[in-house]
Amino acid sequence: MSSKKILKVMPSRMTLQMMKQKAKGAKKGYDLLKKKADAIKTFLMKILRKILTVKERVGRLTQQAGVLHTKAAVYAGDFNNQVIQSVPSEAAFKVTASEGNIAGVKIPIFERAGNDVEVVQLVGLGSGGQQVSHARKAYYAVIKDLVDLASLKTQLVVLDDAFKVTNRRVNALDYVVMPRIHNTIKYIQDELDELEREEFSRLKKVKDVLQEKSAQADKALKKAMASGGNSSIQKKFQGGAANEFSDLADIGGLMD
Repeated sequence: MSSKKILKVMPSRMTLQMMKQKAKGAKKGYDLLKKKADAIKTFLMKILRKILTVKERVGRLTQQAGVLHTKAAVYAGDFNNQVIQSVPSEAAFKVTASEGNIAGVKIPIFERAGNDVEVVQLVGLGSGGQQVSHARKAYYAVIKDLVDLASLKTQLVVLDDAFKVTNRRVNALDYVVMPRIHNTIKYIQDELDELEREEFSRLKKVKDVLQEKSAQADKALKKAMASGGNSSIQKKFQGGAANEFSDLADIGGLMD
């Protein structure tokens, strides 16, 4: 197995347990990030639909406001300079910025603040004041939609960046981190199985050697008994045979 696809670890049962815990944590993190990415994608689609709707409305209202401005200019003459001179010191349209939270991502929200400031129009008092007022209201509606559009577009940029980052993390877990951990777990399991097989072979070989020695001891004991040897020799062979049988029993228990 290539070392590029596994982590550099020592194969042991403790390491295997650690790798399993890492795999569990990586899977949990992958699931959470996947849900976050799906939630962000859902909100992105909603924002795109809202942007399309607001854009269409802004275009329509801007066209209507232009028509009303032209009509007001026909009735009241060139009134732009008079309107500029009559602008109050306090802003007629105020915007506040706040923060929202979508799937753990902070997004800016722009909203209109305060009430309308009453503007006294000193133009068109004789014949066009009503047209100027209509034009003002039309442009006021355009400004409100422009603020909404700016808020939506800013949210779109922030959420799009967050979606890209989250999606990269999801892909990294899915295609790099988790496969590498699983490959490492398989590598450790294979190494441990190989060690167990080697240990089993070693014990089997030792058992075979002890069985051969025990058989030789039995033959020697029977030969000594058949030749009528003294009792001390018999006791010696019996003691050696007992030790051999004891060793065989211990090895048999280990192999089981």
